[in-house]
Amino acid sequence: MKSMKKTGFFLTILLTGLLLSACESEVWNDHYSINKEQVSELTLWEIIRQQPTLSKFTAALEKTGYDKILNASQMYTVWAPDDAALASLDLDNAGLTKEFVENHVSRYSYTASPGMQIRVTLLNSKSIVFKSEGSGFTFGSTTVKQFNTMARNGILHTVGSQLPFFSNIWEYLEKDPRLDSLSTYLYSFNKIIFDELRSIPGDVNEEGKTVYLDSVTYNDNQMFRLLGKLNVEDSTYHILAPTNAAWIKSYSTVKNYFRYYSKTAEEKYTADTLQRKNTIRAMLQDIVFSANGQASPQDSLISTGRNTFYQPAYLFDGATEVLASNGKVFIVDELKHKHWESWNQPIVVEAEQMNGREFVLSNLYTRSSTGSPVEGVSNERFIELTPTTSAVNPNITFEIPNTLSGSPYNVYAVFVPPAAKGNAVANPKASKVTFQLYFAGENGATTSRTYNNNNQGFVTSPDSISKILVTSDFVFPYSSYGLDKTVVKLKINSNVAQNQTTQYTRELLIDCIILEPAR
Repeated sequence: MKSMKKTGFFLTILLTGLLLSACESEVWNDHYSINKEQVSELTLWEIIRQQPTLSKFTAALEKTGYDKILNASQMYTVWAPDDAALASLDLDNAGLTKEFVENHVSRYSYTASPGMQIRVTLLNSKSIVFKSEGSGFTFGSTTVKQFNTMARNGILHTVGSQLPFFSNIWEYLEKDPRLDSLSTYLYSFNKIIFDELRSIPGDVNEEGKTVYLDSVTYNDNQMFRLLGKLNVEDSTYHILAPTNAAWIKSYSTVKNYFRYYSKTAEEKYTADTLQRKNTIRAMLQDIVFSANGQASPQDSLISTGRNTFYQPAYLFDGATEVLASNGKVFIVDELKHKHWESWNQPIVVEAEQMNGREFVLSNLYTRSSTGSPVEGVSNERFIELTPTTSAVNPNITFEIPNTLSGSPYNVYAVFVPPAAKGNAVANPKASKVTFQLYFAGENGATTSRTYNNNNQGFVTSPDSISKILVTSDFVFPYSSYGLDKTVVKLKINSNVAQNQTTQYTRELLIDCIILEPAR
């Protein structure tokens, strides 16, 4: 009996506790939750304009057209700063006013409730945390003074201070006058796209077309694909942003590498346009670095242009650092990229590449070095060029695309030994060759230079890969970068006299042609 009495006593205590807890919970929930009876028949706009402490926010909505948007049926949540928080708001600046409004409005409804913590995406795509703090709530860095005012198309919260606008990299570039040259160029590719699915339709006009109350658009820019999505909030980038002075200095240097031949006024216009396009492309292709995925950023950095810069600290020396919402802007007075790591890298023409080669008096075969004792063959493939008869020397000509003007090149031809074919060769013979380099001269006409090693010919190694220097520090008068027609060509001639066939072979085993920028 005593046991049962004790059990009943504890059950009574437990039930009393549960009832008290439930009552407290109901009081708490009644305080914070949304009662359907509390939902107004008014729209967000109608509620906001009736609030005497929100007169400046009301004016900002009218100024930007968001009065009509918040008067429509689509659901929004508004965090409205009161008049005391907007003493310095400049309504005469339309751009800043829109920026301010979109920094305090979100699509969909977000109610304040105990223990909540929600990351909210605002109309400007910024991400802000809305959360419970003690007995109240915060929105980012500001305190929520009044919350959960219900409209038929959303929720109004009143906040005690203006939420700071934190520019992302793309937004910052336009605001800094030191970066006018950079931002003007990048922004010139803006293409505003209408997003019909996210826009709010209104009435149909007399022409039968829908008039949208909220026309949602987004910016598409080809530079986002070339440099990186600098406008996306959940990305993290570092950008080297040249000042206007740095832009001019870099342009005046780089343009010399993109000099194109022109004879007529029309050709000159085309040449100048191509020079400007490719000069700026070269200047900017490696100014952005993703902050993610860099294996050892102190030792090397990979740009979004996929080029690697070793010991990269020099790129950022003397930079002014600006923190953005999606990374950092490093404002520099000089772009210091080493050209051979960036826009002037070696040009490699693989011999087995079929396009752009011509051969005469020859049979040509593509061979693989896989499984052979010879290591280091480019792509593990090469060509075998043999004479059509024993009495002739074969020759082959390779087109070399995208050469730059004003850049001294060291020109190489790479040959492989007979062992690369995978068969054991007793007493392998060397090849003996000469070269002819074709290019556009100063008058635009095709000219050539012959290289024969003082009439002795160049001799390959019969036992190992031979990287033969054809000529050093050669400067092309004109660039061929981006041109459909390739003017620069290298011809390789077997140069074995009839009385030398016991010493040399007329067979040519060619790996590739390399043009390395001289540093």
